[in-house]
Amino acid sequence: MDILTHMVSGVAVGTVLASFSRRGFMAKARILSASAIGGILPDFDVFSLWSGFDKTFGSTLNLQDGNKIYYAQYWYSHHGFFHSFFAAFLITLILGSLLFLFKNGRGKHSKENFIIHLKRSSLILLAFCAGYIIHLLEDMPTPGYTWEGINLFWPSSHYSGGTGEIWWWNNYDLFLIIAGVAAVNLTILLLPKIKARKLTPLIFVSGLIFCIVQIKSRPQNFDYTSFKKEYNNFELQSKEIQKQILGKRLYSWMDYFDKKVPFNF
Repeated sequence: MDILTHMVSGVAVGTVLASFSRRGFMAKARILSASAIGGILPDFDVFSLWSGFDKTFGSTLNLQDGNKIYYAQYWYSHHGFFHSFFAAFLITLILGSLLFLFKNGRGKHSKENFIIHLKRSSLILLAFCAGYIIHLLEDMPTPGYTWEGINLFWPSSHYSGGTGEIWWWNNYDLFLIIAGVAAVNLTILLLPKIKARKLTPLIFVSGLIFCIVQIKSRPQNFDYTSFKKEYNNFELQSKEIQKQILGKRLYSWMDYFDKKVPFNF
């Protein structure tokens, strides 16, 4: 799934956790920022496609061509380690440690103080981890292609998902649902008299169910084995399906927005 939808999904799940914070606007904003970052971080593993990768990291570590790494099943390939539950929990712990060191100078404190810090930062860390895991779940119904899914249970060599129920991007209907959930929940957070803790989880779960229904009702399976023979055709079919779902007017607006975004959406 595209990076913009992943980020907005992170914000959507972050609104639920932010509703449990008893602190002010800035504290809630930090929770939402953490969930948004968590939502996009798993795709850090596209780093091997960076134009300077081969001359820097690739050369230093004696690695093969970055493009080949990207489509392979090494632990550091796309959909590898960084697309796993283990990575989600490990990076969350690392984030908690970095926040502790940043807040407490050199970090010369007892284990008890570190545990207290983790408890005080629990909503931020949970938001980051939840955003990260939402990204993993969203990638599972995309095509398997050379990865055969995502390495969800790393260090196991088994790859999960890759069902091809949705295309890599052009899922405008899903984006609109997710953005709608985020917008409604953000509005609720700004209205102090509303019991946000009860409403935000309900709205999030409702949106999640709606997304699952949309995914499961796609009339086309997008899993492919040949980039040259099938990719362009599936790209066109995915847009045609969106036109049927959204109607010509809404589709034209989303397509216009898509063309203005400087990355695949």
